[in-house]
Amino acid sequence: MNLRKQRNLIVTTVLIALVLLLSGCLTSQKIDKYVGTKFNNELPKPDKKTSDISITSAVSFNSDNISVTETKTSHMLPLLFYWQWDYKNTCTLNPAIPVSTFKKSFISQANKGLNQKFNGQKLELTLEELPHAFAFDDKAHMVWVIYAFGWDKISVQPDVKDMVVSYKVLQNGSVTKSGRITIKNNEKNRGLRFFQSWKSAISEYLEQYEDDMTAMGRSCATQLSQELYPAN
Repeated sequence: MNLRKQRNLIVTTVLIALVLLLSGCLTSQKIDKYVGTKFNNELPKPDKKTSDISITSAVSFNSDNISVTETKTSHMLPLLFYWQWDYKNTCTLNPAIPVSTFKKSFISQANKGLNQKFNGQKLELTLEELPHAFAFDDKAHMVWVIYAFGWDKISVQPDVKDMVVSYKVLQNGSVTKSGRITIKNNEKNRGLRFFQSWKSAISEYLEQYEDDMTAMGRSCATQLSQELYPAN
């Protein structure tokens, strides 16, 4: 093997080692462990109170964990003097968490007027789609000119899907009205501030996420009231 090939092999080996080292700093296990602490390591307890409003979720989640995070490295561009890659941890929350927040918010808003209009009827809501994931994304770049120089663009990227809720109004077991409501999701990517830690960034995101689920619950109750009982 000539000297040039040996040098290229050494450079490539060093770069691969750096990629693995930098990418391995934040793992899926660390994220799931931290997210779990934000919810006291327990899922919301079922509401034992009887109500004329039933709220369930059709979103599947094959785990009893608070969250499940998957790691993926993509968009690798290993050139001679420039490398880039995208190291992404995608964290999916157990739907029981947003459903609980949505339910409390919806019922609270419904108690301000919607419930009084039912006159003995019952309401069944099914959350068919809801945002319940986010990605901690690290777009890394490295330039190799004698020494290696690297920089990263890190952001928390929310699940931007809208919430879709189907509803049924029942009178003596028979459906009198049914339909579907879509609540727009206004979440946006959040870049990390200078020297902000990944824990701080995820904590801020989860706080905003809870606020957004609360707002979606209120919005759903308001839209449903307008749809079922439009002003004359």
